[in-house]
Amino acid sequence: MNLPLTTFLPSSLLCWLMLAGLGDGMSVAAQVTATLEIDKSRMLPRETFIARVKIVNFSGQTLVFGEDNYWLQFEIETENGEVLTPVKEPPNVEGRFTVESSIRATKHVDLAPYYALDRAGNFKLTAKVHVKQWKQTLPIAPVKFTIFNGSVLWHRTFGVPVKEGEPAGQPKQRRYVLQQAKNLRMMTLYARVDDGLGGKVYKVFPICPMVTFNEPTAQVDPTGNLHVLCQSGARTYNYTVLDPDGKTKVRRHYQIVGSRPRLDFKDSKIVVVGGLKLLRPDDIPTRKKEKEQPKLILPKKATQPIPVIREPVPAPNRPR
Repeated sequence: MNLPLTTFLPSSLLCWLMLAGLGDGMSVAAQVTATLEIDKSRMLPRETFIARVKIVNFSGQTLVFGEDNYWLQFEIETENGEVLTPVKEPPNVEGRFTVESSIRATKHVDLAPYYALDRAGNFKLTAKVHVKQWKQTLPIAPVKFTIFNGSVLWHRTFGVPVKEGEPAGQPKQRRYVLQQAKNLRMMTLYARVDDGLGGKVYKVFPICPMVTFNEPTAQVDPTGNLHVLCQSGARTYNYTVLDPDGKTKVRRHYQIVGSRPRLDFKDSKIVVVGGLKLLRPDDIPTRKKEKEQPKLILPKKATQPIPVIREPVPAPNRPR
């Protein structure tokens, strides 16, 4: 009769084996750590949801990650413990990279396309990192986040122009939606690009901070681009242009000088008139050229030769 192996093992030996296994797990956790972070803890439904997993290696070995699509796994739960089923295949995290000892690496993943975060509520995000070389899973503390609804300020359904090379057919319909929501004690303007109510959501993301006493203005041009002008401060405006895929094509900033900026038509194009255009590092497209050195901008009068100023010499005493 074959008896289980544990029948022949003394209890002291079993305890030693259990402690040894626990020690291995604790040593892995001490040598390699992983932390989970998100950009912000409050988001609109279907907003861009970037998760960052930071891996710090102090094991003395070079670790390899990303050889398959299972080394990093995510899971989202509701506050009632219900696990959300992904709407498509698990996030694509494949892509081989190495982490040498005493080095930190960060993996960024946008989870918005993979989970239908449509309803408001509180959620918990967990992640697992598998070290294939050691056949161990690193413990990671979960993070909590909240989905909340914003107020719709403006929406417009439009036909997507046919791109070059595409066959002509029934035009595709999409919709731009502008929403306002209070995030981190600050009112923020959001843009949403979708196929209409209940349709596919392409992108939801914040445009800029906004004041509550002046609503933004928006217009769609013949190419399907959305032009938005929003007052972002007491005397500043944000001008943003989005394409039908939700990509930011233009971002500029204006200041109230003489008159307020406003959207207008000029030469069959939507432009901003009034105010003073500012130069900022977050402009799109950027105005900074590669390897360009900063230049000192002086008034025209300052370019004239500066006269040499000498200390005054006291006049000799006149004879009385």
